Amino acid sequence: MKSYDLSIAIPFYNEEKTVEPLTNILIKELKNNNINYELILVDNGSGDSTSKIVDKLAEKYEDVKSVHVKLNQGYGWGILNGLMVATGEYVGYMDGDFEIFPGDVAKVYKKIKDTNADIGKGTRDHREHGIFKNIASFGFDILFFLLYFKFIKQINANPKIMKRICYKKMNLSSKDWFIDTEIIIKGLENNYKIVNQLVSYKPRKSGVSHLGFFNLSSTIIEYFKNIIKFRFFRN
Repeated sequence: MKSYDLSIAIPFYNEEKTVEPLTNILIKELKNNNINYELILVDNGSGDSTSKIVDKLAEKYEDVKSVHVKLNQGYGWGILNGLMVATGEYVGYMDGDFEIFPGDVAKVYKKIKDTNADIGKGTRDHREHGIFKNIASFGFDILFFLLYFKFIKQINANPKIMKRICYKKMNLSSKDWFIDTEIIIKGLENNYKIVNQLVSYKPRKSGVSHLGFFNLSSTIIEYFKNIIKFRFFRN
């Protein structure tokens, strides 16, 4: 079995327009940076052509795998299913909506290696698209600071990459968007070194955002419940 230095899982939910261009750019950038990689394309219970496209790309490229989640149970569940088959020394993920430039995965990976960090995360170079998203993003960071006395800028931003040994020890379980924060919480609990890397952010040009106003409101409520549970009621 071929060994890899870096495994990246990408969950796609009804992203038939972004899967192929995102994958092609990411492959090109990883190769240009001489990174020994594998990509894990996760069809996260899509109802469009995403399933067929990830399979086509897995057949086309030796270092690409496809994973299928029959029923969408959340963003985090798609990531966890992808990471289950990851074999790299470092493992991580990025969104499949093309709002973060795919090549910046290489920047995050190099930042971890250069600083001998355990976890690396992206930090968007522009604000979120839309006032409600910006308010929510800042609110997440402030709430985290109030509960954990540690300010992590754009705590939910990605790509996120971590040493495989750290990933295994954290035993991640969040099926929803809280997985981003769970990684930071458990990273701090284990005294892992966490570094930030600036990444290029642009609002999506194709596909449909899954975080409209009502979905965003639901996400905020779910985040509040999750972080309170993690802080005070976790065994």
